Order: sequence, then C-alpha cells, then structure tokens
Amino acid sequence: MLVCTSGQPSTAVVELLTRLAGEGAECRYHGDFDWAGLRIARSLSARVKWMPWRYADADYRAAVRDGNPSLRLAGTPAESPWDPKLAVAMAECGLALEEEAVANLLAADALAAARS
Repeated sequence: MLVCTSGQPSTAVVELLTRLAGEGAECRYHGDFDWAGLRIARSLSARVKWMPWRYADADYRAAVRDGNPSLRLAGTPAESPWDPKLAVAMAECGLALEEEAVANLLAADALAAARS
C-alpha cells in the first residue's frame, strides 16, 4: 500500500500508518530533500516507526550527481537522525530536491514491490 502524506502528515495519516504498522506493515518514508522535509520526517518518526525509502546520504548524492532538478537550499538547517550524513551532505551541496525529482525511482520501486 502506498500512502501519500502531502507534506506534514495529518492526524488521519498518522492514525492510518499507526494502525498499519500495528498490523505488521513495514512503513517506509521518503520526503523532500530540504530542511522542511527533514523536519517532517523527524516529526513523523516520533509518532510512527519507519525506515528510509531512498532517503539517505547516498540517495541524495546520487540525485545531485545525476543532475536532477534542484533549488538552492534555504532556511534553518535540520537534522536527519536516521542518517546523520544526509543533513551534512545537503549542507555541503547546498541544493534542495523535491520528491518529484526522484519520482521515477520511487515509482519503479513501488511497481517492483507490487509485482513481487
């Protein structure tokens, strides 16, 4: 099952994820590679156990290296406790990547999972 949070997860989304996890579902999360995205991920992790889905240092660096559409990273830096190197890489590169920049990879993962 794929759940789109559309930014900051609503109470309904958190409740759905909590119930799914309680029934044994493995929650994976991907968000924007920007400071707000890291804050949202950290906030969600305090309420729902999740694993990163292409949301780590190596994924960010690969997306930047591949020339995916990006913006200048702006705002107050945030931490990425699931992968501390991610926040460091973002600060070093100074680029923000929205989820749409890697949507093809996420879609391919989802389709592969649906086939198996």
